[in-house]
Amino acid sequence: MPFRKCIGCANVKSRAEMIRIMKLYDTGEIIINPSSRHFGRSSYICYNIECVNKILKKKKLQKILKREVPAEIIEYLEKVEQ
Repeated sequence: MPFRKCIGCANVKSRAEMIRIMKLYDTGEIIINPSSRHFGRSSYICYNIECVNKILKKKKLQKILKREVPAEIIEYLEKVEQ
């Protein structure tokens, strides 16, 4: 099982335990938890409200994905429970 690092807390966890946010290569669209058939730049975040708050406050997603993150994605992340 592949492991990934959270951009909020830098803990390494299995990919299944994290939220994957991806900017699609061909369209530039940002999506949450895409299937593995998509290709593009990805970031991973723990299902932890502290990690989510940290990345939203520091605008880490915008820096990593090199694009403004849509409001729907931010609203989804704000609803994450511990």
